[in-house]
Amino acid sequence: MGYRWGVAAGLVLVPANAFAQVPPPQVPAPAAPVVAAPAVPATYMFESGAGLLLYYVLPAKAADFEAILGRLREALAKAEDPQRKQQALNWKIYKSAEPVTDAAVFVFAFDPALATASYDPLLVLAEVLPAEVQPLYERLRDAVIRVERMGLTKIR
Repeated sequence: MGYRWGVAAGLVLVPANAFAQVPPPQVPAPAAPVVAAPAVPATYMFESGAGLLLYYVLPAKAADFEAILGRLREALAKAEDPQRKQQALNWKIYKSAEPVTDAAVFVFAFDPALATASYDPLLVLAEVLPAEVQPLYERLRDAVIRVERMGLTKIR
């Protein structure tokens, strides 16, 4: 019995900051919108033909995120690139109907997805609304907790 108390007492003596989470590294914002399209990150491509991006957003910033989504919808509607027009037809955006606790969840669904196209929303904004991409990126960075990607394979 004394051993268990010793272990418990030892845990109490560990500094509180020993368990603090290390914040993720901040990606510096580009100085100006990129003129040439960068290499397409694999995380925004869905070679399987369908996929999801799940955005976990700070509840206090959900309205900000939705405003950015409005600009994304406009950018997809204005896009002149035939590939972007095709993407726009099958790019669905949903918000979780469940009550918000620690994050509002937004789901981007692509079915079918163009296997060779990027579904990076910032890339679309940079192509169509280059003057707005930097402030939109900053608002997005401040609102999003994390993004999860899921490629899908159709079963039925």
